[in-house]
Amino acid sequence: IKKAAAICGAALALSMTLSMALCRCAARPAAPTTPPPIDDGKAAPLVRFRFGPGEVSKLCDQAIAKADARLNAIGKLGAGARNIDSTLLDFEGATSDFSEEGGLLSFMSNVSTDPAISKEAAQCDEKIGQYGVQIFTRRDLYVALAGLTPRSPNEARLLYKTKLAFEQSGLKLDDAHLTEVKALQKELALKSSRFATNLNLDATTVALTAGELDGLPADYVAGLKKDAGGLSLVNTHESDVDMVTKNAKQAGARRKVLLAFGNRGGLENVRLLEEAIVLREKVAAHLGYPTWADYRLEDRMAKTKATVLEFLGGLRGKLATRNRADLEKLRRFKKTLEAPSGGASAGALNPWDVAYLSYQLKKRDYKLDNEKIREYFPADVVLAGLFEVYSKMLGVRFNEQKDAAVWAPDVTLYQIHDLADGRLIGHFYADLFPRPGKYSHAAAFTLAAGHALPQGGYRLPVSAIVANLTPPMNGKPSLLTHDDVSTLFHEFGHVMHQTLTKAPYASLSGASVAQDFVEAPSQMLENWVWSPQVLALLSGHYTDHRMKLPADLLARMIAARDFNQGVFYTRQLLFGLFDMTLHAQAGPVDTTKVYDELYRQIVGLTPFEGLHFAGSFGHLMGGYDAGYYGYLWSEVYAQDMFSKFPKRDLMNPEVGALYRKKILEPGGMAEAMVLLKDFLGREPSSAPFFKKLHIQ
Repeated sequence: IKKAAAICGAALALSMTLSMALCRCAARPAAPTTPPPIDDGKAAPLVRFRFGPGEVSKLCDQAIAKADARLNAIGKLGAGARNIDSTLLDFEGATSDFSEEGGLLSFMSNVSTDPAISKEAAQCDEKIGQYGVQIFTRRDLYVALAGLTPRSPNEARLLYKTKLAFEQSGLKLDDAHLTEVKALQKELALKSSRFATNLNLDATTVALTAGELDGLPADYVAGLKKDAGGLSLVNTHESDVDMVTKNAKQAGARRKVLLAFGNRGGLENVRLLEEAIVLREKVAAHLGYPTWADYRLEDRMAKTKATVLEFLGGLRGKLATRNRADLEKLRRFKKTLEAPSGGASAGALNPWDVAYLSYQLKKRDYKLDNEKIREYFPADVVLAGLFEVYSKMLGVRFNEQKDAAVWAPDVTLYQIHDLADGRLIGHFYADLFPRPGKYSHAAAFTLAAGHALPQGGYRLPVSAIVANLTPPMNGKPSLLTHDDVSTLFHEFGHVMHQTLTKAPYASLSGASVAQDFVEAPSQMLENWVWSPQVLALLSGHYTDHRMKLPADLLARMIAARDFNQGVFYTRQLLFGLFDMTLHAQAGPVDTTKVYDELYRQIVGLTPFEGLHFAGSFGHLMGGYDAGYYGYLWSEVYAQDMFSKFPKRDLMNPEVGALYRKKILEPGGMAEAMVLLKDFLGREPSSAPFFKKLHIQ
């Protein structure tokens, strides 16, 4: 999940319903709300994040009222007054303005340092979800749009996508069925918002004894808080879970931490998801689709449930042999660790053994130690190198705004300039370290989508990376694993997609592309962190930045790149099939039972007793329902796009400029397959993906 971080513009901040509809409209501003006085000597905030008690709720209601007035005016237009400008473009403006104003408010539920503001923002998110359903089930608006004649290909694209959003919400139904669908969608939006809030507010910790901490780095242990009884408290942030599951020698410690991580959100979230699945089935039935998967796939590259199941089924067969071989290596290794005290169960693998054995075996066979590797990846060096890579490749420049007001002390705002003419073309925030109540994974959020302004000019896009990297501790700076570096490259790839757009409409701007393509640009860029040329820019020992990652260490890292890939991709396959199984059938489901059965069949291990994974699987209530397959699907295209870059010069500005022009700038103004063919100069191929996995 960490490598395939969730991203759908503002969809992660908005509800599931908005991710289907208004996510396409993520973020066009109306006249910005006036911020309160600044009393810290810093510049006025680029986006609003300072609120007094009750202010978020008030502004949320105002945004809805403003949007309602504008949409009512469109709905009341007589037939003779309806045209592209008065109807389609005014609708685009009203919904985009609402999406930005409301989206920024709900975004605070993911990042605010004030629990009261977070609570108000979560409540606003619920209101936005309800109102989003209301918009796209209004027959008067659909009728007003239906008879329009576009004047250009761009307008034709916008009209097609806008009408499709209405039709997918039930506007081809009679009034009775439409009313039922509207009620179901509102209930879905509410459950999705509450599911996300439960995850964000989950503050689970695990108390471990000194013995259970055996194997963990001393610096990490020294930084842990203690409970009243003197036990060390481990958070369920990804960085903490990763640290414990890879290093703790006691299996019981790994089990406790992994169980707590997988049970975040608890049975309450399991209930919300299972109820949402039933509601989704009812919506699909009303709209004339056999299942929710059939409904959700209509506007994606895959198009049909059969195509997705064939794709995943084909991967399942190809990965099975590789996964078995990887697990067998781990079993043999565990047996050597347990000898001579092994016994009949020696070598038996449990779910909480996999990460530990994988990491320890990797250390043994490749002489790789994450704690040593971390020393060469201080966060400030990595970010500086990342900026240099993207700058050379994409023709942009990044500047920190040192006087910028931000929502938390360790958040930084950056400007993006075009290298060719020096123009300011966008902004992004970097919010990289964990804190209570914050979004718990890694994601890129669109805070304002780029688009052409009615009065001329272009609205500059604003994005945010929200992550949970290991923070500075014990006198040392933030030190990243190589996986963390890969995550940053992935998320920053999304930011480039969001901010280098030239799309004329907010609803088709940036990463507003088919969901089973949206991950491809970022997945492609994960390849960059394996290049010696690139790693020379990203590394520098935290005690002396001139000391780059040693050549022999890099060689061992590259040699180990293929290690355990069968396990990793099988896990991704499990998530994709779990999602499709839930949404490609009818009737109530027991998500824990379905997950356990698939885990046993696909992974080949005994399921984790007491684990209710579905309650912590935020993707399924964050817009990726019947869509998680997209991570694997889009990686096929990611590896094909990567083949276009010269291996010895991944920062090649000519290919980078072509990538920027053909993939990043158009946004959703053309179908993903058209963009791919335009960039590649040929039909896409799956060969590079299977070559990477050593699969014939």
